[in-house]
Amino acid sequence: MKQFNLKQILVGALFLTTGLYSCKKDSVEDNLQVDPVVGKYENGFFVIGEGSYGQNPGAISFYRYGEDTLNTRAYEKENSGKILSNAAKTSTLQFASVINGSIYLMCKVNGPIVKINEYTLKEEARYVQEASNWRSILQVDGNRGLVSANDGVYQIDLNTLAVQNKLTSVGALNTGDMWKKGDYVYLLQSNGAKIVSANNYSLVKSFSNISRGFAQTPNGKIWASTGSRLVAIDNNLDTAGIALPVAVGTFGLDAPTRITASTKENAVFYHSGKAIYKYVDGNAASLAQPFITIAEDPFMVYGAIRYDKNKDYIVVNGIQGYGAASTVNYLLIYNASTGALVKRIKYGGDGVTTDFTKIFFNDLAIFH
Repeated sequence: MKQFNLKQILVGALFLTTGLYSCKKDSVEDNLQVDPVVGKYENGFFVIGEGSYGQNPGAISFYRYGEDTLNTRAYEKENSGKILSNAAKTSTLQFASVINGSIYLMCKVNGPIVKINEYTLKEEARYVQEASNWRSILQVDGNRGLVSANDGVYQIDLNTLAVQNKLTSVGALNTGDMWKKGDYVYLLQSNGAKIVSANNYSLVKSFSNISRGFAQTPNGKIWASTGSRLVAIDNNLDTAGIALPVAVGTFGLDAPTRITASTKENAVFYHSGKAIYKYVDGNAASLAQPFITIAEDPFMVYGAIRYDKNKDYIVVNGIQGYGAASTVNYLLIYNASTGALVKRIKYGGDGVTTDFTKIFFNDLAIFH
């Protein structure tokens, strides 16, 4: 009898202990501060690729901070059967901009304007015009936006993508990059830079010698270039320039500008060949030598370098060369304050075989 009672006591104690442990464990888990789940396309940035003429469409790839790989052709994975080009794949994706939770994608030479969700990459809207040659896009306010094209600047509804009236205050000329600051919109056209009112689009000022732009530093200056000089446009729309040791290159108005600026310091970056220059406003000596010299060889920067405000990075897309060499792709990330290399990612093909599935011509990085 005593043995039976002892067994009951031991079993009861075991159940009691297990129950208390279980209650304690549940209590701890209930009070844990669980970090929110990071979305598939949140903690990183996007790489925009032109595509290969007649072979494959433009592409959006995604880099997650800290990883050693690039998630290539992410748009195609999220939008089965849809492409960022015309049906013949003869239009190339040249420009993208993040506006109000969406990414707006501009294709030149009879390609579409496409709007996709910033966090899922799912397509939200598409505008197709039989004959078109789009350049860039910006938000004026709300759903009111502007798109530039080879024949001027058009108003656009950012919600529906309906392209509306062409601006008559500036010429019906090839127009590339645009920038908005306060009450002004800055436009880059084939005969110079124009500033128009953001309210009624009336012409405010013109600069016939500016052929590259735009970027903005924390002190409010808008930066552009004549090629051989950097030009700062201040709040009064007055200009001051500084001579450059080597010129700011350009692929023309149908490609993003090669100028980018820090949001942390009053500094402007541009590249020439494998050299990246950093001009600190007011410090001419900062241009005495390249800030970064890319060590990869063979290597060519493709498109435009960009400043990542989320991490204080300079992001560079490059390839080994043209032809089969364009299958060898690089994503290089540098610290924008020190110039130190943060990440080197090599991806794509072998540089010998012409594999069009591995040709991206990535020319631009865009950021949340």
